[in-house]
Amino acid sequence: MAVIVDVYQDKRKTSNNLWYGRAWHPGILDTRELSKRIEQNVSVKESDVYAVLIELANVMTYELQNSNKIHLDRFGYFGVSLRSSGALTQKDWTIQDNIKNAKCIFTPEYTRTKDVVTGKSQLASRALGDVGSFQYVIKNPVPKENP
Repeated sequence: MAVIVDVYQDKRKTSNNLWYGRAWHPGILDTRELSKRIEQNVSVKESDVYAVLIELANVMTYELQNSNKIHLDRFGYFGVSLRSSGALTQKDWTIQDNIKNAKCIFTPEYTRTKDVVTGKSQLASRALGDVGSFQYVIKNPVPKENP
């Protein structure tokens, strides 16, 4: 099997109606399904934790290469994302000419919470914490001019 590509036309007014490709995911494998697949390939004992982690990486790679998304409970989702160039017609769009790269993307699992002050619903990452809990730094900051 292979990664499934969905070719679609961008119909926004500024897009010139070009055609693009994106990954299509027929299913999501959760931790239980991954465990079943790992069990078929590894006998899991206390001393096999390392082997299980290696097998997890192998199974995840195989499933991502077969266009599936993977959901690790209380952690998040892994899937393939494609970057493609446009073509004037769907017939002109080909995998060889238009797919520029593929990458694995991770989306952390989240929960909805309610802000106690405003009462508004907010998303909070269950796996990675709040976005505000991260520290940020600019790699090549532009020096500020002295007044």
